Amino acid sequence: MVKLPQHAFHVTIILATVLQTKHTAVGGPAGQYFLSTPHNTTVTAGHHARLACSVGNLAGTCQWTRDGMPLGRGRNLAGFSRYLLAGDREEVCDLSIEPVLPSDEGEYQCQVSGGHGAAPISSAPAVLSVNSEPGQPYIVQAREEDMVEVMEGEEVELECQSQGGRPPAEIQW
Repeated sequence: MVKLPQHAFHVTIILATVLQTKHTAVGGPAGQYFLSTPHNTTVTAGHHARLACSVGNLAGTCQWTRDGMPLGRGRNLAGFSRYLLAGDREEVCDLSIEPVLPSDEGEYQCQVSGGHGAAPISSAPAVLSVNSEPGQPYIVQAREEDMVEVMEGEEVELECQSQGGRPPAEIQW
């Protein structure tokens, strides 16, 4: 075993500490970073959805995209009256959608522009899936009239359908 002089050991620790803290500001990493990011979410049409996004060391401006298209900047997103950047602090950039419609389904991403020497950052995409209640079920053969006439003893096959459900409705007799 080779014994190193004690002063060489201290120099090594100091260098390791300096290298490790090179990209750190007081209290956390330098530059912007995500504290929370959106996750894949499923919600029923007509209800509320909230996609999380909060940023540490916020230097830029938050914005959201849906399917790659920008939704706008600022707390109230012009042209999207049901969309709002929710949060009581500047670094909270959650996207709130109320009420959710089937057309809101898509891939969402939180993006933060660069600023004050900080690089822009983007979250991983998150998919918003929208379930819809099924329509009123009906008997296909009686669609045009309220009754289907059959002769006594005659076998009849009736088909029941419901439109618009997502996931599709399971109909049982």
